[in-house]
Amino acid sequence: MAKSNSLSGLILPLATGALVLGGYFVYWRQTAQRIEAQVAQALPTLPKENIEVTGFPYRFEAGINGLRLQTSTGLVFEASRFVAAASPFNLNLWALEGALEPKLKLPGGPIRPLTAMDLKASLRFKDGQLARFSMTFEGLQAGTADPSGLGPAPWRTGAGGVHLIADPQDANRLAFALDLKALELSGLPEGPAAILGKRIDHVRLTGPISQGQTLLRSTKAWAQAKGEFTIMAAQLNWGPLAFDQGTGLLSVTSDGQWQGEIRGQGALKPNGMAVPALSAPIEIGIENGQARLLGFSAARVPRAYD
Repeated sequence: MAKSNSLSGLILPLATGALVLGGYFVYWRQTAQRIEAQVAQALPTLPKENIEVTGFPYRFEAGINGLRLQTSTGLVFEASRFVAAASPFNLNLWALEGALEPKLKLPGGPIRPLTAMDLKASLRFKDGQLARFSMTFEGLQAGTADPSGLGPAPWRTGAGGVHLIADPQDANRLAFALDLKALELSGLPEGPAAILGKRIDHVRLTGPISQGQTLLRSTKAWAQAKGEFTIMAAQLNWGPLAFDQGTGLLSVTSDGQWQGEIRGQGALKPNGMAVPALSAPIEIGIENGQARLLGFSAARVPRAYD
């Protein structure tokens, strides 16, 4: 009798454990299949066999081979393999695990290999919508320097970050923050760059975006919904020019052209010291696809959509 009781005392916990483990495996497998289906739906041109979810039992690790993302503005990102991971109990938060052989194409430019220093990125969802996106890095470079000096120069930036945060009271309203240091422009200097130089020491933009979730899906739909980016604070240190206290509005016209203006206080610092006589209100305007700063026409601004 005692032996029978001891066996039942051993079998019952084992059976319970087996049921729990089996139930967890079914949950994990069904969730992994759902993630694979959602990724395939988001990337319809990607072969389904290029998408795989692994990581049992500790996490979900979504791996994508041959990733290619392209926006209507001409921005392209490629990677031979891209991996993001999430906890089994918090599928609303995904973190970047790595990207092999990443490449980046800026609007109007060639596709270039992308290198990053200490890049970290995370994506959080709530009720199927973006709740927060954050990316920080100590340095980025798109392209490699041509020893002959004849090819396009690489595009570089030092430490920086990009953040999008949804308003808890209105998920369609996003807060935006861009902060870049030591930005080196690629290509031939034109417009203000011909005078101020190809290096921007610091640029920062913050403010809310109305119809933000619409913008994430389609710039054209965002324009039709009359979405706007309200700039609450803009800062620009470009060569001898220091621009601060910038505020303004940016939007997109019905034919896909960015338009708007940013007004703030500017000062020229030829030798690192502000010259009072050269300090005055400054307006940065974008109209008909052209950006103007200090009266100089900058390079044409890429269309928001085709």
